[in-house]
Amino acid sequence: MNGWTLLIRKEGREAFRSRWFAITVGSFAAIALALAAFSMIGSGYVGLPGFGRTAATLVNLSMLLASLMGLGLGTLSWAVERENGTLAYLLSYPISRAQVFVAKAIGGALALAAAMALGFGAAGLGIGLGGGLGGPEEIARYTGLAVGATLLAWIAYGIGMAIGVGLRRQSTALGVTLIAWLIAVFLSDLGLMGLTWAIGLSPVWLWWLALLNPLHVFRILSMVMLNGSPDLLGPAGWFAWRTYGEALGSMLFGAMLIWLAFAFLVAALRFRMLRDSGL
Repeated sequence: MNGWTLLIRKEGREAFRSRWFAITVGSFAAIALALAAFSMIGSGYVGLPGFGRTAATLVNLSMLLASLMGLGLGTLSWAVERENGTLAYLLSYPISRAQVFVAKAIGGALALAAAMALGFGAAGLGIGLGGGLGGPEEIARYTGLAVGATLLAWIAYGIGMAIGVGLRRQSTALGVTLIAWLIAVFLSDLGLMGLTWAIGLSPVWLWWLALLNPLHVFRILSMVMLNGSPDLLGPAGWFAWRTYGEALGSMLFGAMLIWLAFAFLVAALRFRMLRDSGL
């Protein structure tokens, strides 16, 4: 247990020392706090009260920054150690590859959970002081949103680990991170819009294609938890809402758990296949 604890602490400390992590966490917390400060101003989301507007804006913020934060931390967690030679040095000790991987996964996941707690905690405090959290139901929905955002950050971290395990330089890792993030956030949406326009995708196909992107899954799940207008879910979410009804939230949460397990499984398999000579 002492060995596990030391490895997890090491990975957690390295995550917090990462400049990428510090910049993205600071940006997330600052923007979330700013949103809370203006929680009662504007009406960007039709049909949602002050709390709902802020929470719905946090959905988009989390989708963008939580995914970027997790992807970058995941790719850099390998690239930094390979570039500095510390990974090969660590594996020369009498510890298994499984221990190294699990410690890296847990350490990074704990750091991301702390970052999400900081951002949502600051925003929640601001919303609460402004009278936006009216009761236990809204507090529960806000907590559910924070949990979903943390799951998304973990999924992105697992995908980042799977991508970054073969990278040797920090500069390359950052470039790959930005490309992967742009594809997930923007090009996937444009691709779905293009397919819908070009071949007239039915809502059924649009729904199943949306499940192939964890960011889309998180966005629809968050809107379901916020109990906003079904129109905010988009065509795929609206179809799923009509088809699955109350079971939609559980289905989407299960889809995120599947994505989480898949991302870390791929990362573990890639790390296992990495030869010592290739470090």
